[in-house]
Amino acid sequence: MKYFTPEEADALIPELERIFSAVAGLAATAELKAASLRRRQASGEGDETSDAIERSQLQFLASGINDWMQRIVELGALPKGVEPALVDFPSRVDGREAYLCWKLGEKKVSHYHPVNEGFSTRKPLPKRRA
Repeated sequence: MKYFTPEEADALIPELERIFSAVAGLAATAELKAASLRRRQASGEGDETSDAIERSQLQFLASGINDWMQRIVELGALPKGVEPALVDFPSRVDGREAYLCWKLGEKKVSHYHPVNEGFSTRKPLPKRRA
């Protein structure tokens, strides 16, 4: 397993932003299709063929989202959420295994959490020594 420095994680932020932009587009399209399918089924307007096509399209969109999320794994990081978009980077903080954590919108990785905890317990990274 690769351990990231904060600087190495920061260098991936532009790629993560691109990935989550693509994921958001696919997720929005999927939500519209799912809502349309639910409305048609609730109103009785759906038919087996069109419903099967819609479900197939939803599966295709979900597969696309999974492919984009797999790119994060291939970078060595761990996707933790889409809404909100969260990524953990394996690291060592003060000599202990931890995850550097990043949330979409943050321009730098500035927080971490222990490996047995999550985003809600994240703490600011210790000041770097020169």
